[in-house]
Amino acid sequence: MGVGLQPLEFTECLADSPQFRENLQRHEKELERTSQQIKRLIKEVKDVVQAAKRLGTAQRALAASMDQFEFACIGASMTEDERVISRSLHHFAHLIRTIEDERDRMVGRAQEQIIQPLERFRKEHIGAVKEGKKKFDKKTAKFCQSQERTLSLSTKKPENVFQEADAAMDMAERDFCQASLEYVFQLQAVQERKKFELVETLLGFVFGWWTFHHTAHDVHADAEPRVRDLQLRIQRTQSNFEEMSKQTESLMKKMMEVRQMNKEEEGGEEVRGGVSRAGYLFLMEKKAFGTTTWSKHYCTYEKSSRSLAMTPYNQINVKTMLGPVNLRDIRPVFSSTTADAGGCETVCVCGARSCSEPVERRFCWEAVPAERERAALTLQALSERDRAAWLRAMDCPPDAAAPPAAAPAPLRPDEPAAALDEAGFAFVRALIGAIESRGLEEQGLYRVAGVASKVARLVACAGVGRRLPALHEPLEWETKTLTSALKSYLRALPEPLLTRALHAQFLAVAKSERRAERAAGMAALVRALPPPNREMLHLVMQHLRNVAARCDKNLMSTSNLAVCFGPTLLRPERETVASILELKFYNVLVETLLEHYAEIFEPAAPPPHPHNGTLRTSPTSMPIIRNDTSAVERMLGVAPAPAVGVGLGLGARYSPHHHQLLQHFAPPMMPHRGVGRSSSSSAESVSSHSASPPPAGAVGAGGAGRARFSRVRTLYACLGESEGELSFEPNQIITSVVPSGEPGWLRGTLNGKTGLVPENYVEPLP
Repeated sequence: MGVGLQPLEFTECLADSPQFRENLQRHEKELERTSQQIKRLIKEVKDVVQAAKRLGTAQRALAASMDQFEFACIGASMTEDERVISRSLHHFAHLIRTIEDERDRMVGRAQEQIIQPLERFRKEHIGAVKEGKKKFDKKTAKFCQSQERTLSLSTKKPENVFQEADAAMDMAERDFCQASLEYVFQLQAVQERKKFELVETLLGFVFGWWTFHHTAHDVHADAEPRVRDLQLRIQRTQSNFEEMSKQTESLMKKMMEVRQMNKEEEGGEEVRGGVSRAGYLFLMEKKAFGTTTWSKHYCTYEKSSRSLAMTPYNQINVKTMLGPVNLRDIRPVFSSTTADAGGCETVCVCGARSCSEPVERRFCWEAVPAERERAALTLQALSERDRAAWLRAMDCPPDAAAPPAAAPAPLRPDEPAAALDEAGFAFVRALIGAIESRGLEEQGLYRVAGVASKVARLVACAGVGRRLPALHEPLEWETKTLTSALKSYLRALPEPLLTRALHAQFLAVAKSERRAERAAGMAALVRALPPPNREMLHLVMQHLRNVAARCDKNLMSTSNLAVCFGPTLLRPERETVASILELKFYNVLVETLLEHYAEIFEPAAPPPHPHNGTLRTSPTSMPIIRNDTSAVERMLGVAPAPAVGVGLGLGARYSPHHHQLLQHFAPPMMPHRGVGRSSSSSAESVSSHSASPPPAGAVGAGGAGRARFSRVRTLYACLGESEGELSFEPNQIITSVVPSGEPGWLRGTLNGKTGLVPENYVEPLP
């Protein structure tokens, strides 16, 4: 917009001075410049619209490619993080399409709301001014011509001629003034009109872009929680990858060490999947005129069926070697030889031997077909050790002249330095107590490793009869040493804490797609663990929850702790690449244990007021007949079985809690009443099978026939309804416990306060 235009006064317009004409020309030039600028704006808007359409097309093509992208997963299952990540590109494509839909709406309105109004303004308003200019110029010319004709009349003309000329000139002057005033009005009006009509139209264009970008902002705001969740999942997946890479690299080094120590195992001496031996061999083929050729085959021998399968294969030139090779070209036809479509030929052999005829190559031997009239297959091994291994696999001793294969160096397994016994539990509780007493705010807790020698020295103290050093000195025993010792103790157990027997079930639960299914399955499997394993798992998970609660300080969230403890709590029976790839599911297990801790380890508490009389409410809210031991067995889900030792040195057929509950509900005449008085050898035998001396019968008001415990551990949280009842949290110790006068209640002391305790909320302790 021009600046400094002088207004066109009507008085000057009527005077039609040269200054007015110059001012008018400036206004006309500005109007022409405005017209050209509007034309340029229209062109640029059209270019922007076309560019937006092309960009939208490209963005939609990108969204389509993202939508069609599929992630390939190594293994049969993916974790929830991997499933979310694999679906993330579909979500990205949806976001792009949502934004592009708004862009299409904006671009679709551009023609009607922007381009057409600009063109209309230029044609209607600026065009009207141009038409006014034509009229103004025409009237000016007519007035000037009339003026010149009138003024050029001779004085000799009659009066009536002068009168007619004066009238025509007055009319021309009046038309000129009218056209001049109208033109000046239109010219100034369009200059003022463009301030709002033109700018308002362009404002609509800018508002359309603002709406488009605001929609993109809203889409971003709506997607932000999901994006943040995706970022966390990507971080967890990256952590899993880093841990998996470390484990894979460690396995790779171990395999190289085993290869160096015992090259016989290079070809797979161990029978795996029915295959006794597998590896590459060269097969001698006899051609015409006595010539021979050697072709490379991958061979597998199954000892059970005594079948030797040979697949022609060369790693250098795969395509030409994959075609079928008929053994008829090599030896006479074997009736026991079969060939599949892939070129693999199988021959049944009865044994192997050294070459009956001299062969120009080394490491050769012969496979003898089952049909004795058929000629043997001459094969070349990769080395003398490999040849001897093939002969042994086919029950043929190697040549006496051949150098004996070096005996494989036995890998002596490390003796377990830890066990789930009383000493182990005391060791773990001492470590946890020392760690938690320091505040749990050290960054990288359980991620930063301690000095290996100090950790080994501390773990050695977990054995029976070893004295645990004082752990409260942070200079002597750093926190990282304590945390590494706890992990090392759990890894040193003869069997992983979640047991190999339930390994497959735990993995199947971890692979469930729904969290509720994982939580329910995990709770059932935890209940199926042996009591010592379950107790230790509860102890560790309770501690890790306390650690995760301070993740704002120690930076150890649930997922970070899962990475640290997943491979510790669950270990495969055999370390392979496939088992390493399943480490991510171990982490899912630990995350589930921590996130659903209450559902798994703290089931719903029973009613605190048990029934009076012969019926009593158990922690599972099922009535138990007091004098029916078999009913107790059925409720606890235990069955009579031979006595076996479990965990804490227990020899009974029940867990300690179940055993004492059976004793607790046993009739008064059961043999265990004599326990504690050492009145018979049978009583001593029964006592030796319990984790702690079974309780002696208590006699008193309301306490006849019920047990008396000096200490109990709380199983559930309880809020006392009166001053005479104790309030407590799970896993607290109540001392000085005696029967009370109320049926189903005990009396004990907690934190210096004595009160009533629901009997079915606690379990006895030694």
